[in-house]
Amino acid sequence: MNLSKPHVPQPRRRRFVQILASLSLVSVAALAHGLSPSPSGTAMTTAHDTIRPRAFVFDMQGTVFNFYDPMMHELARLPAVEARLQDWSTFPGRWSAAAHDCIVEIAAGRKPWQPNRAVYAGVLPALLSCYPGGNGLSDDDRTRLLDVWTAMTPWSDSQAGLTLLRKAFIVATLTNASMAGMIGLVKREGLPFDAILTGELVHAFKPDPRVYQLASEYLGFVPGEIMLVSAHKWDLMAAKRSGLLTAFVPRPFENGLGTEVDTLPESYIDVVASDLPQLASLLGRN
Repeated sequence: MNLSKPHVPQPRRRRFVQILASLSLVSVAALAHGLSPSPSGTAMTTAHDTIRPRAFVFDMQGTVFNFYDPMMHELARLPAVEARLQDWSTFPGRWSAAAHDCIVEIAAGRKPWQPNRAVYAGVLPALLSCYPGGNGLSDDDRTRLLDVWTAMTPWSDSQAGLTLLRKAFIVATLTNASMAGMIGLVKREGLPFDAILTGELVHAFKPDPRVYQLASEYLGFVPGEIMLVSAHKWDLMAAKRSGLLTAFVPRPFENGLGTEVDTLPESYIDVVASDLPQLASLLGRN
């Protein structure tokens, strides 16, 4: 089993259906239907003709920011890892996935809320034991790795795409990251966001509907006037269940080279774009 694959295997997808059904008053059957590919890809590419959002909210980790390369760079600086760096090529993606699994449990109410950094720290020891030299990392080494999640780098198209979108729309973050961490990242990179929104404001994580409701509450638009932009289908499905418009921007290299990415259209996705400037072109106003 290739644990570095970012797509959700079928058993896990079914578990997502069950979890999301428990978070909102919809049937499992209806959600399962939403997980089926759209009968025609043309609906995905022409939807922008009638969709008129007034604001965009962005998933950040993996969608706007690249975490894989900064994590591999930091790993290469650790003496216990540098000689076996290739063996660690799946580590960033597996760490992200392990933290996400914990976040899903919190969103479903099966675990108490805890800050984002605590989630990532909590799943790290078990993951390190799977890699050569991992158990030998010092506390300082582990802190350096944790710090990478607040030192990610934007994808090459992020700055340009956000700048184009902000000319005509409100743009804000909508992420599971901490407020302090996201403010620091956005400020450091000079990204043109009008607002910083994270689940920390309501002590919740996506796919909890309370996080998606933040967009409407803080930006002043009804959900149907707000579009979530994400590279993650589970995020888009939950946003659609909360009434938001959705834009899928796949990131083929989110978990490094050679990973498998599910780019099939879905009924809960309104627009598909290859990058953020293309999204701006599809939905930009004259």
